[in-house]
Amino acid sequence: MTQMRVEHDGLGELEIPDNAYYGIVSERNRRAFDVGPLTLDDYPSYIRSVALCKIACARANVQIGALDPEKAKYIELAAREVADGKMKGQFVVNIYRGSGTPTNMIVNEVVAHRANELMTGSKTGPIHPNTHVNMCQSTNDLVPTAKEMVIYEELGKVIDASKILQASLQKKATEFADVIKMGRTCLQDAVPLTLGQEFGAFAHATGRLVKRLKLEREHWNKSCLGGTAVGTGMSCLPGFRQVIAQHLSDVCGRPIETEEDLFDGMMATDGLVIAHAHVQALATLVWKMARDIRLLASGPRAGFGEINLPAVAPGSSIMPGKVNPVIPEMVFLTTDRVSANHTGLVAGILSGWLELGTSSGIPVKSFIESCDLLARSMKIFAAKCIDGITANREHCREMTEMSTSLATMVSTLFGYEVGTKIAHLAIDENITCKEAAKRSGLLPDEAVEELFDVTAMTDPDKMEALFKKYKTLRHV
Repeated sequence: MTQMRVEHDGLGELEIPDNAYYGIVSERNRRAFDVGPLTLDDYPSYIRSVALCKIACARANVQIGALDPEKAKYIELAAREVADGKMKGQFVVNIYRGSGTPTNMIVNEVVAHRANELMTGSKTGPIHPNTHVNMCQSTNDLVPTAKEMVIYEELGKVIDASKILQASLQKKATEFADVIKMGRTCLQDAVPLTLGQEFGAFAHATGRLVKRLKLEREHWNKSCLGGTAVGTGMSCLPGFRQVIAQHLSDVCGRPIETEEDLFDGMMATDGLVIAHAHVQALATLVWKMARDIRLLASGPRAGFGEINLPAVAPGSSIMPGKVNPVIPEMVFLTTDRVSANHTGLVAGILSGWLELGTSSGIPVKSFIESCDLLARSMKIFAAKCIDGITANREHCREMTEMSTSLATMVSTLFGYEVGTKIAHLAIDENITCKEAAKRSGLLPDEAVEELFDVTAMTDPDKMEALFKKYKTLRHV
């Protein structure tokens, strides 16, 4: 039988499992919000950020003479264990709860009980969750500060994963630099390009969004600690507001500043929306990559068939040999989730009234989930799909040379109507536009050979040089 201990609060007494580090407030919240399996334990980066705030506050309170150094020592030791994930399993409050108070209080209780245990050998002792661990803080200034730290860390994960994906794409851009293929617009033949240019565009776009994410990440360096409940600093002891930012900077290992306007910092909702929008923009790009790559690999005999994807898993329960593009399809699902999270994030933010920017845990949950999903997906996409892609070089070139869109070379020199005639001749006779141009007698054979070189068509400088060379033939 589980041993129990009795704790009390303003509502009365409650039995708590003696092996639990959380306390009576957390137990009441656990029972009140039992609506699903997701708890704060599932979001360790959030718990870590709150715990780091507790360390910084303990140090600040010692510096101003408000907290006994001996108690502070054990508070810091316990909070460090929480931050390092050693107390996983103790954060049992459901993520679908009301305000941020359950998050703050469960960390207060776990830290206090563990600190007492380290200090005295018993979970009960001189260190109180509210009086000591929560000294000079409230939920309303701590949670926005922890949120800033979470977003900074989560954006870092996305940036690192994006760089891995970008490197894989760039490698393929180099490998496929000489693979001539058809470009397509509206799924119809356009004009030639190289497969390398296609992958290079993906790589460049990824790098471009990484730059945006880096700029966005630098904005998340603010603290609301010292504002307490509404921004006035009530219950903040003398000197705390002046020193807390430096202690938080020391704990986090990067410069953190106190919000210029604490009232605004605690009420603000726009920053989180903007930050997640940057993540969603990247997710949209990755979704397009996966969609396009799946299409280019369609077949193997009745599709585009321009590239081959690595076989990851059998694709059919009844069709032998069928291998589906499961990694791109996984990417669809995870990036769709990111887009859906944006809606949830905005809805959660709208729960905040007056002096609270938000009273819901959903925005932070949504942001963490989006970043984790996207970062993991990009790494898997790179390792299990992009890195193993091969090109069907001859097939790509054959389709390019047979495309009637190459009549564009004729229309550039002789006008649209003449180009159309060349295209129709190629279709009617089932020949290439190059051969149709020769039959028409519009151009000398030498000019036809040069102008219909599909390799030159993929290079803007070569194209300009050819049109300059044959400018005397141009008649429109």
